[in-house]
Amino acid sequence: MTAAYELIPKPKDALELFEPDPRTVYTIEATARLVDMPRHTILVYFKRGLVSPVAGPEGSGYCFNKAGIRRLRRIGQLRNIDGLNLNGIKMILGLMTEVERLQAEVRFLRE
Repeated sequence: MTAAYELIPKPKDALELFEPDPRTVYTIEATARLVDMPRHTILVYFKRGLVSPVAGPEGSGYCFNKAGIRRLRRIGQLRNIDGLNLNGIKMILGLMTEVERLQAEVRFLRE
């Protein structure tokens, strides 16, 4: 028997439940497919300081890890669903990073 949730079509912009292995590194082409984003757009986000590859173009090309993929997905959500521009996205990502740092500091101080 098929579960009811399997019969409901997924919206085009719905995120897939794919969790990459934390040790795996993906080429920019593979990353573009995983995040459903053009390669050129990823490079624009890199040049604007929104995402950092784990390897640069000098070796085998730009490569991204799990953190890069998660960040690109978050950027895509903020851009496409929430309608933010790149400056707004950069500000939100910076604030999210600061909140995570402060939460880690609070956890450390409580121990």
